[in-house]
Amino acid sequence: MRKILQFILKILSIAVLAKYKPRIVAITGSVGKSSAKEAVFLILEAAFPGRTRRNEANFNTEIGVPLTVIGGADAKRSVKLWAVNFLRALKLILLKDKNYPEILILELAADRPGDIAYLTSFIQPDMAVVTAIGEMPVHLEFFPERDDYINEKANVIKSLKPRGEAVLNYDDLSARELRDRVPTERARIYYGFQEGAEIRISDFSCQVPSSAAEIEESGMEFKVEDRLTKEVADFKLAGVLGLPPLYAVLAGVAVGRAFSISLKNMVEAVSKFKPLRCRLELLAGVKNSIIINDSYNSSPVALEAALEVLSKFKKNRKVAVLGSMRELGVNTESAHRAVGRQAVKVAEVLFLVGEEMVFAKEEAEKSKKKMEGLFWFADSNGAAKEVERILRPGDVVLIKGSRGIKMELVVEEIKV
Repeated sequence: MRKILQFILKILSIAVLAKYKPRIVAITGSVGKSSAKEAVFLILEAAFPGRTRRNEANFNTEIGVPLTVIGGADAKRSVKLWAVNFLRALKLILLKDKNYPEILILELAADRPGDIAYLTSFIQPDMAVVTAIGEMPVHLEFFPERDDYINEKANVIKSLKPRGEAVLNYDDLSARELRDRVPTERARIYYGFQEGAEIRISDFSCQVPSSAAEIEESGMEFKVEDRLTKEVADFKLAGVLGLPPLYAVLAGVAVGRAFSISLKNMVEAVSKFKPLRCRLELLAGVKNSIIINDSYNSSPVALEAALEVLSKFKKNRKVAVLGSMRELGVNTESAHRAVGRQAVKVAEVLFLVGEEMVFAKEEAEKSKKKMEGLFWFADSNGAAKEVERILRPGDVVLIKGSRGIKMELVVEEIKV
């Protein structure tokens, strides 16, 4: 039944795209896709109000992407709602909808081999954005080799329209090396912090809150330089910390420049950027604590970035509550051992949750650093009460883990 549904949605999407010919920005990567999508949308919607659409929530699969194309809703198992979706698509095809978006921003997921290849068999982007892949990408559980995963992501670049543009994260070596996959006559734009990027952050500073009451006053200020036009502009994010939001914004700025939007005309749109729920989200916690809620998912690259945010809090006791990282395949043990070594350098109190985090605990115990507390729990339910009990006024608590570990239960226990 699912295969039939996929086929119908694909045919309808092909017809809709052929009729309306929207410009398509396709975004993929191992981490940072959704945040980059939001940044791109903010910038393009500000420049082209009412003419831009992005996929909502997790509409980034073989079902969700075509639903975004036709403007459909998540019908789940409702026959009635699916009928409404199909009728909507047929109406778009048979009649002319003057309000159909001129720009589609589509996040493409690659959980298993063939996912991107399938989506790009009927979605041919004008612009392909690759956020970050990292040395140990997620989803390797379903790919025989790391190169197979990268090759799957490369399909979004191979499928670019003539004179399309590839937007690549220069600071991520795996994403940068995809330059060799960019078809002839397609443009290539790099973004990042390093000198080789055309769209780069040349300077930034952050204001870290010392208490929950100061969260709204926290944030980052940074300069973005367009090395192609020599334009420089000052940007600011309020209530946002960490490198992942900066990379998301840079991806958005790079796409904006490809749409001929000047840096100065992106400043206001960027200032409205906020982390998606459970992605480096700053929350007030009990006992006047600060929560860094990064519980949506986890991977080696994302966890390292989250620990870097935690390290910025110099005046607070730092508590890290870290759940297992899933879908790492053969890298599972080595990745979790690396977590143990990295986390003890930052946190005074360390909670490790999940079967795989036993490896992290073993590494943490080898550290010569004197910890105030090192705990392991089989699941997040067990950890939540102990985290709440051990908190002191003013603590900052990082909570992160893969979705299957349900680290949001810890967040719910200690948030105000």
